[in-house]
Amino acid sequence: MKSSLMYGIYLGIVSILLSVILYVFGFTFEKWVQYTSYPILIGGIVLAQLAYRKLLGGEMTYGQAIGVGTMTVIFSGVLSAVYTFLLYTVIDPSLLDQMKLFTEQQIVEQGKVPEEQLDMVVEMMTKFQKPWILTVSVIFMSGLMGLIFSLITGIFTKKNPSDEVPA
Repeated sequence: MKSSLMYGIYLGIVSILLSVILYVFGFTFEKWVQYTSYPILIGGIVLAQLAYRKLLGGEMTYGQAIGVGTMTVIFSGVLSAVYTFLLYTVIDPSLLDQMKLFTEQQIVEQGKVPEEQLDMVVEMMTKFQKPWILTVSVIFMSGLMGLIFSLITGIFTKKNPSDEVPA
């Protein structure tokens, strides 16, 4: 738990710094931004798993690797969720309106919604774009992404206890 918390805090700080940089340069709603965070997330998980394995004496099961990786990202997600809440309520409340316009633009560009239903679809989408809903979704998505990436990275970072009896 201590290893997950430490690396979760580090990963959360790096994620927040990345978000601040992207916010400052106006890339908050760009789709490619999501993909830039994945290598950082994977790196944080691997570092936490390797540190935990070292703490255990060099051996770690696959289940332990998944657990430490997932918990690391959940702790990071809590920090990111606090930042997200502050961003949309204190730092720049106008981002909610910008998000609504961005959502509407994306729906129009996809062309899957008839013009007469556009207002209804945008209204439904914006109901879920409240600061507290965004905050909860950041934590939930962090846990889910942490689990998925930990399932993958755990394959490479695990080191099962030796079955050999020392002579």
